[in-house]
Amino acid sequence: MDKEAIKEVKIGEDGKALHIHLDDKKVLSFHAIWLWQNDPKNYMVPSGQKIHPISSWKSSTFIESCSVERSGNLDDKMNFATKAGSIHSLNTFSSGPQISEDSEDMSYFINIKWGSTHTCDSSENHELRSSFHLQWLYDWSCHHDNLNDTRLKREVTPDHTFMAKYRLACTNQDTDGNLKRQEHNGLLSFDYEDIMIGSDDTNFASNEKVLSFLDAIMLDGAAIVKNAPDTCGVEFPDEIVSNVGKLISGGSLSHGSLYGDTFHVKSIKNAINVAYTSENLPLHQDLAYYESKPGFQLLHCASMPNDIVGGESLLFDCMAAAHHLRILAPDLFETLVTCPATFVKEREGARMTYTRPHIVLQVDGSSLDNMNREIVAVHWAPAFEGPLRLSIDKMEKYHQAYSAFELMLENTKCSKECSETTGLPLALTSKLSSYANEFTWEYKLKQGEILVFNNTRMLHGRRAFTQSNNAQSSNCRHLIGAYTHIDDSLNRYRCLLKQLGKSKDIPNVGNGSTSVLP
Repeated sequence: MDKEAIKEVKIGEDGKALHIHLDDKKVLSFHAIWLWQNDPKNYMVPSGQKIHPISSWKSSTFIESCSVERSGNLDDKMNFATKAGSIHSLNTFSSGPQISEDSEDMSYFINIKWGSTHTCDSSENHELRSSFHLQWLYDWSCHHDNLNDTRLKREVTPDHTFMAKYRLACTNQDTDGNLKRQEHNGLLSFDYEDIMIGSDDTNFASNEKVLSFLDAIMLDGAAIVKNAPDTCGVEFPDEIVSNVGKLISGGSLSHGSLYGDTFHVKSIKNAINVAYTSENLPLHQDLAYYESKPGFQLLHCASMPNDIVGGESLLFDCMAAAHHLRILAPDLFETLVTCPATFVKEREGARMTYTRPHIVLQVDGSSLDNMNREIVAVHWAPAFEGPLRLSIDKMEKYHQAYSAFELMLENTKCSKECSETTGLPLALTSKLSSYANEFTWEYKLKQGEILVFNNTRMLHGRRAFTQSNNAQSSNCRHLIGAYTHIDDSLNRYRCLLKQLGKSKDIPNVGNGSTSVLP
C-alpha cells in the first residue's frame, strides 16, 4: 500500500474518529478510542502487557490533527509505531530475520496529534502523539473487502482438504505433488530423523524441515511421519511419539489426566474404551467433553502384524463438511448451529461434561442471527453424547439434522435408510452419502509410521479388525498415542514462521485461530 493509494485523511465526529480515504474508494474508519487503545506507547516492553485498560480513556480526548509520513529511518520509527505483519500493535519480536516486506510498503505511517492527554497519567512515556503503520491499520480494519478476504483465506472448505488436493494432483500424473501424496493415499509424509533434528531451535536448516512438516499438518490437517525407530526391546518406547509431540507443541504434551501423557491403543480384555478393542471405531474427535479438547493427536504404529485383517485408520475433515452442508441443506445446518449437544465422560475416576452446538459460527458483532457467518468449530463425538437440553418441539428437527450430518461423515451409512427414517428427500441423502465416499481417507498404518492429525478439525476412526493367529500382547496391533494443546502448537508454528522470515496463510485450525492476520 503506497502513499499514492491514499486520497485523503479526514478527522470526523468532533475528533472522535479518523477516516482514511483510499483511491479505490475504500474508506478505513477508526474510532479515537480504538486508536488510543492500540497506541504502542500504551504497552510495556517486552511483555506486551497494556499499561492502561480501555476504561482509562478520557472522554475529553480528541484527535487534533493527523498526517501521512514516509519515515526516513525505519528502525527508529519502529521503536514507537505499529509494524505491518505484527499481530500485536507493539512488535516485541526481535530474534531472527523479520518477514520481508516491499520497501514501498513498509514506510508509510499515519501520525496523530491528540488534543488532550490520552492516558490516565502524564508519564513522559505517553506523549500526545501516536503513529500507526498504514498496512497494519488496513490489516485490522473492519472494511468489508478486508473482512471478506480474510474469511476466504481462513474458512475451511472442501477445496482445502488433502483429499481434494490429492485428486487434483492425480490428474497430473507426472507432478511431484502427485508422487508425494501417492504413498499415503493423499497425506504428505516426512522422515522421522529429518524432522527430529529440528529439535535444535538454533539450527536454521533444521528448523526449515520442521516448518515444512508443520506447514503440512496446518494446511492439510494431517501428515505421516515415517521411519520412526523400532520400539521392540526399547526401554522407553513412548518417548518416540512423545518427542514428536513436543516438537510440534514447543515442549509439552497435554490432556494426560484420564489416559496419561501417552497411551497404548490395542485390543485388551475388559477395555474401558471401545478404542481398546478390535471393534469398528466410528469417526469422532477425542475428548469432546473438555472445554478445550486436544489440538493435535499422534498415533505411532509400534506394531502391525501381517496377519491383521482390517484395522485401517480413517480421517475426515469435518470443518469442510460443515461448510458443504450449509450449501446442500441450510435448514439442517442452522439446526446444528442453534441446538446444543451434551458431551459427557462418566466412569470411575471421570465425571466430565460440556455443552455446545455441533457447529459453531463466528460472532461478528453485527449479524448474530446470520447463518452465513464464518464456521469456526465443529464438535462431533457420537459415543460421548449425553442427554440433550432441547425443548420437545425441536427434537425431530435435531434428529433429522444429526442423521444427515452423520450420513455425510460416515461412508458406511445408507442414504436410502436415512431418507426413510428421517423423511428427508432421497436426492439430498444421496448427495450427503456421496460426499462421505469422496472425502474419507482410509489407510492401514505400517510399523514405524506416526499419524499426526488435527483433532479439532479432523474426525478419526478405525475399521474393525481380526487377527488370524492367537497373538500375544507383544505381537498385536499396537498404537502409542499422545496429544498436544492447539494453542501451544499454533504458537510454535507462528514463531517458526517469524524466525525464518516467512509468511503463510493457513485455514482455521478448528477453534477459530489461524496464522492469518488479524
